Amino acid sequence: MSVAQDAGTNKLANILVVDDDLTMRFLLKRVLSNAGFNVFLAENGKVAIDEYLSDEIGVVLLDVQMPVMGGMECLRYICKHYPDLAPIMLTANEEVTNAVEAMRHGAFDYVIKPPEMKKLVALAQRAFQTYTQAKRLRKVEAELAGAREHEIFIASKIQRSLLLGRPPEDIEGLKISSLTIPSQKVDGDFIDFFKLNDHTVDVVVADVMGKGLLSAFFGAAMKSHFLRALHELTIDAVTCKMMNDQCVLNQDANGSFHLPQPQDIITRVQSRMIRNLEELESFVTLCYARFDMVEKTICFVDCGHVRTIHYKGESGDVELLQGINMPLGFPEKDPFIQYSASFQPGDLFFFYSDGLTENRNPDNEMYNEERLVDFIKQHGHLDPKKIIDSAYVEMIAFADSKTFDDDFTCVAIKIESEQGLAQLNTEAILEIKSDLKELVRVRIFIREFCESVPDSLLDPRRIDMLEIAVTEVATNIIRHAYSGRADEQIQIKAQMAEDKIILLFYDWGQGFDPQMVPPLKDISKMAIKDLPEGGMGCYIIAQSVDEVEYSSDKKGKNCACLKIILAPDIGD
Repeated sequence: MSVAQDAGTNKLANILVVDDDLTMRFLLKRVLSNAGFNVFLAENGKVAIDEYLSDEIGVVLLDVQMPVMGGMECLRYICKHYPDLAPIMLTANEEVTNAVEAMRHGAFDYVIKPPEMKKLVALAQRAFQTYTQAKRLRKVEAELAGAREHEIFIASKIQRSLLLGRPPEDIEGLKISSLTIPSQKVDGDFIDFFKLNDHTVDVVVADVMGKGLLSAFFGAAMKSHFLRALHELTIDAVTCKMMNDQCVLNQDANGSFHLPQPQDIITRVQSRMIRNLEELESFVTLCYARFDMVEKTICFVDCGHVRTIHYKGESGDVELLQGINMPLGFPEKDPFIQYSASFQPGDLFFFYSDGLTENRNPDNEMYNEERLVDFIKQHGHLDPKKIIDSAYVEMIAFADSKTFDDDFTCVAIKIESEQGLAQLNTEAILEIKSDLKELVRVRIFIREFCESVPDSLLDPRRIDMLEIAVTEVATNIIRHAYSGRADEQIQIKAQMAEDKIILLFYDWGQGFDPQMVPPLKDISKMAIKDLPEGGMGCYIIAQSVDEVEYSSDKKGKNCACLKIILAPDIGD
C-alpha cells in the first residue's frame, strides 16, 4: 500500500470507501480512481477497522446505515484512534439531525446520496489536504516537543553542575553525603558547600517554591547571590588601614580572619533578592549552617525550612533544630536570628527538603516527620552514604514508586570519632507490616546492624547467609502465621551480645510447632515430587545460622530467635 502524500507528490492519495451497497462501492471506486486516488473498499465498519484502517489512509467515505457496524460507530472509533482523519459521511437520509450528530462526532462533511460526483471528488481532495496539513502540524509539534525535551535535558545537566554543590572531602572529622532527585527533570532544590578554612564549612540547603525551569534558574541566581555575599562580607571583615606604612588586619585569637556570620550573609542575600521574589510572587525556604570543627559547634539560620535532625551518637537521642525566621521573599523587619548547638563525635546532622516528609503512599498517607525521625534513630550510627541510600530505598518502599510528587533532597553530615572507628550498635528495632514488599527493609535492617561488626568476627559470607535466614523467617510469618494478610504487625529486634548476635522476630498470628516438621534425614530420602509443600524454609534457616528457637506465650505472642556466634577467622 502506498503511503498517503501531499497532493503535489507523484504518489496517489489513499482513500477508503465504506458502504454496504456493492454498486455504490464500485461506482465510487471508478470515479475516485479517475480523479487520482488509490481506492480501497469495505462493506461495513468492522471490515474497515479490522482490515484497512491505518495511518496510511488519508480520506474515508463512510456510509451511515450499514449492517454489523454502522457509520456512526465507525466514525467514533476513527476519531478516537486516528484524530487526524475526518471521514466524509454518506447517507440517503436528509434529516438535519443526522448531519449535526455526525459533525459533532468529528465528521469532515455530510453528503446526501446519490452524490454529485464532481462535488464529492472536490470534497475528498479538500479532506485529504486537511489530513496532510494535520499530519504536518503534528510532526512539527513532535519536533518542537523533542527540542524542548532536549533543552530541558541540557538545563538539568547545567542545574546539576550549578545548583548541586559537591561536599568537601578534606575537612578533618567531617564526612558528608548528599542526594537530590527532582520530581521533574529540573527542580528548585539546591544545596551547596562553602569551605571557609581547614576546619570550617558552610552548608546551604534550600527549596525555591515551585518546580521546573523557572525555580531552577531562580535557585541558580540565589546561589550566585550567596557566593557574592560571602565574598563581599569576607572582604569587609578583612579591614585594612594604613598605620606606619603597615597593613593591620582584623584577626581573631587564633590568628584567623573573622568570618562573616551566617545571619549577616542571609540578610545581604535577602536585601538583594527581595524585589525579584516579590515580583515573581515566590519565596525560598532554607537552612544555612556552619560547622566549626575547632569549637565543635554548628551555627545555623533557619528560614521557614523543615527542621534539621540532630542525632546524638552517644545516647541515640534526637533533637530537632528549628529557627523562627520567615522564608526569604517575605518582608523581614527584624534581623535574622541564628542559633548554635554543640556536637560530639558520632553525632549526625540530617538536612532535607519537604519532599521526603510529604512523600505519599498509595493510600495517600504522608511519610511525615515522625517516621523520618524514627528512621534516623535506627540508622544514625551508619556512614552518611549508607544513610542516604537507605533513605532513598525507604521512600521508594513507602510510596511504592521510584518517582515522587515533589523534589527529593537530603544531606547527611557525620561527626567522625577521633579514632575513626564506627560505634558498635548494640540494639535496634524494626517494625513492619506483614507485606512481602517489606522484605527489602528487613534485609537492609539486618545488613546495617551488622555493619559495625569487624569482618574478622562476621565475614561478608556469613552476613549473606544471615540475610537469607531472616528473609525466610519474615516470609514464613507473612504467609503462614498471618495467612497472607498484609496489614498485621511484625517486630524485629536485633541485639549484640558479648559473643553473638541475637535476632528476635515477634508476631501475633498462628503459632508454629517445629515438631511438625519432619527430620532432615527423612527429607533427604524423599523424591522431589514427594517433598512437602511447606517447611523447607526451616531447613534453610537452620543451615544459615548457629541456633534457632521457636516459642509462644500464653497471650499469643510468637517468637523466632536466631543466634549467630561471633568467632574470629583464624584461617587454615
